[in-house]
Amino acid sequence: MSVFNFSGPAEILRAEQKDDESCERINRYLSEFLLKFKGHIFINKNKQYIFCASQVLYYALTTLSKLQTLGEEYTKIVQVRKTGKHVPGFLESAGMILVHVFGDQLIILALDRFINYIQDSQSITLQAKNQIVHFMTTIKSLVPLFQSLNKVLFYWNGSFYTWAKRYFNIRYIYAIPWYHPKRSMHVFKILSVLTATHLSILMFITLFNSRKIQNNVEDHSKKPILSSSSKCCLCLEPRKNTSLTFCGHLFCWYCIHSWLQTNSFCPICRKTLNPRKVIPLQNFT
Repeated sequence: MSVFNFSGPAEILRAEQKDDESCERINRYLSEFLLKFKGHIFINKNKQYIFCASQVLYYALTTLSKLQTLGEEYTKIVQVRKTGKHVPGFLESAGMILVHVFGDQLIILALDRFINYIQDSQSITLQAKNQIVHFMTTIKSLVPLFQSLNKVLFYWNGSFYTWAKRYFNIRYIYAIPWYHPKRSMHVFKILSVLTATHLSILMFITLFNSRKIQNNVEDHSKKPILSSSSKCCLCLEPRKNTSLTFCGHLFCWYCIHSWLQTNSFCPICRKTLNPRKVIPLQNFT
């Protein structure tokens, strides 16, 4: 029997929040440094990559170097394999970091490549193309919700906060021998149910909007083709009441505010976004 107990969800949650704050701080310093040499245009074009680089740098200096992150040190927890007896190896840690930082982007990139392949294929009928593209587009729109699904599972059993740790079976134990605080899981189970309910509603809305778009395909095909720059990437339709985010992206007013009710970042570059910094544009489509 191990003298080190698995940590609870409260400590894991606090550790993740502390690490997110640290990554944001590194991202801010790195952006300010690059701003002096590359200018605003470079920063605006590469915000997403700079943030990813900040995350990789942070976890390379901590997790990949066999050290606790600031959040883990703050809550006195340590990463271990699923058995709780051994720390993760170098390849496990590196894989977990890459999936954690680039997972969503790689999935979306793979879906985009597959959609382009289907559209360019000469051996597939037009009807089959439309059905496949519609299905893959629906899956793509659900990618941001996958992390929320994992949180439902985390709040219920308190094991894996991210998909990356779940995939590589990386858990946490208390760094203090025999330490096992008695905390009720009921609050987290209630939070799991509430998160699951909210997620179900979001998925229903996403699927409903996707079906509505599919039903209007024929109508849209009869209209002049619009460039991708005139469409909202959230509803995939021509923008209505175009609004500008602080990071420079355009959305429908309703779409971006609906998104920000459940998320605190831009859906394109994932930069932290305050709803008060969304600006409606007049006489702009």
